[in-house]
Amino acid sequence: MDEINIDGIAFTKYGMLYIEEFELGVIADLHLGYEDVMATKGLFLPKIQKELILRRLDDIYTHYAPSNLLINGDFKHEFSKNMPQEWKEIEEVLDYITSMSKVIVVRGNHDNFLKSILKRRGLNLHDNYKIGDFYFVHGHKDFDIKGITVIGHEHPSVTLRDEIFATLKIPCFLYTPDLIVLPAMSIYAAGTDITRTDYISPILIKNRRDFEVFAVDLDVGVLPAGKLSSLLIHSGDY
Repeated sequence: MDEINIDGIAFTKYGMLYIEEFELGVIADLHLGYEDVMATKGLFLPKIQKELILRRLDDIYTHYAPSNLLINGDFKHEFSKNMPQEWKEIEEVLDYITSMSKVIVVRGNHDNFLKSILKRRGLNLHDNYKIGDFYFVHGHKDFDIKGITVIGHEHPSVTLRDEIFATLKIPCFLYTPDLIVLPAMSIYAAGTDITRTDYISPILIKNRRDFEVFAVDLDVGVLPAGKLSSLLIHSGDY
């Protein structure tokens, strides 16, 4: 299926959360400029991420046409400065989004120097953002859960296994009625298997939930994977 809809909140195969009431799409963790940063470390990757993200955004606007798109942190990858590739790619992605809808940007832990890029487009960088009962925060800092809190940062994924023990790790949404975790949009940041390692977000460490897990794949769609407690491999509480 292309989405799972719970009370007007759609978990989509594009890794976007869509909130019907506000015609709002929510994505996180694009990590634009990743290839350039890795090149400085001697790892040369094909520069394909921006084009794939633009293609996914085109699908999002074709199928959902959100009036508002919120980027919930880690728009860029480099912590310490704005790399040339980041600057160029962020401006290209922003120009595309703003040609289609309003854009809202929430600060992530990688976005230390993003404000200077946004300023050229007359955009603000928010530490958190509220719309109706929804609170959006990246998730790298502690935050008291209010209403329905939506975070990124964790890059959740889950490993699925078939009857012959073949495995596939794919990104996933985590859902409870008051806390939602978004998958990463970056193709290079599929994330850590939440069934094998503990959380990195202080929000999740402090507010453990038995999440519903929705794995997402562009070709297969959205796959209900069950409760997190039934998937856990690592020891300890969920």
